[in-house]
Amino acid sequence: MKRPQLIELLQRIRASQAETRLIVAGSQALYASTGTAPAVVEFSLEADLLLVREAFPARADIETNFGMDSAFQAETGFYAYPVGLGTIVLPAGWEARLVPFGRDEGLVNVWALEIHDLLASKLMAGREKDFEFLHALLAHALCDFPTLLARLELLRAGASANAVPERLTRLARHLRDWRRDDLARTVHPAGRPSE
Repeated sequence: MKRPQLIELLQRIRASQAETRLIVAGSQALYASTGTAPAVVEFSLEADLLLVREAFPARADIETNFGMDSAFQAETGFYAYPVGLGTIVLPAGWEARLVPFGRDEGLVNVWALEIHDLLASKLMAGREKDFEFLHALLAHALCDFPTLLARLELLRAGASANAVPERLTRLARHLRDWRRDDLARTVHPAGRPSE
């Protein structure tokens, strides 16, 4: 999904859900941080929208009117995928790091996950496409690797703590496959290295 398509989707949702806080939580959140995005961002036909607290009841309406198999998707070819916090794992403090999105296009109360929170979430999801997303961002210098590792460390104190070492092991393996041994050496699945 290209940025203009995401803007159109969000504007159409805002027209029917004017008060609902929308949080772009998928790969398109990258558009809040940069004007250009790797092709991997444009390939996706869906925009993940995180709805929390008072926004969550809007999920059914967004899914019906703008989700998969909706008239909106039939018209445009892309769609919204609303999710809640039961679907996505985020590092502590993520809400304080939200990035305003689409203000120049008149979007109000629309936010995007900060890129390192997004990457931590994707690595916790652990799908191959999530690792490929990270690979693309590294190749385009669109993330700071130490910041990503710090966000993953924040997850060690949460409900998904048991999954963190395995995700870090997989991350190190992918980095070696991508010939990024410089970064792989900084990944410590068992925790921080002893001083």
